Amino acid sequence: MQVSIETTQGLERKMTIAVPSERVETAINARLQEAAGSVNLKGFRKGKVPFKVIKSRFGKSVRQDVVGEMINQSYFDALTQESVKPAGQPSIEPGNLEEGADLTFTATFEVYPEVTLPDFSALEVSRLGADIGDADIEEMIETLRKQRQTWETVERAAADTDRVNIDYNGKLDGEEFQGGKAEGTDLVIGSERMIPGFEAGLIGKSAGDAFTL
Repeated sequence: MQVSIETTQGLERKMTIAVPSERVETAINARLQEAAGSVNLKGFRKGKVPFKVIKSRFGKSVRQDVVGEMINQSYFDALTQESVKPAGQPSIEPGNLEEGADLTFTATFEVYPEVTLPDFSALEVSRLGADIGDADIEEMIETLRKQRQTWETVERAAADTDRVNIDYNGKLDGEEFQGGKAEGTDLVIGSERMIPGFEAGLIGKSAGDAFTL
């Protein structure tokens, strides 16, 4: 099998392939001989039809099948032979398909671009460091402790660090304002989530108390 490759433009390649006629005709005759053993033709016993009759009756269709298969297989064989890796499906253009002549066709396709990597051997990597002190560790432990703490209902007045569930209605100059009202809000006294004096005003209050701060 003869193979030649030319660069048409950019990444496009055109590969011309020629398969020897002997190889083509041998494959066609083998396929016809195989068919002769099972074909039924009027006037002949099964398996006894002369080869010339088989070739005359089925030669054209068998040739089309075999040539199609050989084009497909030869294309992949040529890629392997030339160590070429196409980037997609080829466009196949049949050439000479006449009986007794070499089978020729062209396959046009694109290849992957060649990528040259730079030399990374001299590349320096800066590693970020962090100074972690005892205070940082204690702070993280305290944060984790608060995240995992559980609460119990108690029958007494609210004290600092207690979690209370409250309804409140804030007013500014006697008028309600957007975002100043909520119901069923959990609040830890001393967490400083609310305005100054609000959480301190909850200390000493009991469940069910209504009052103004």
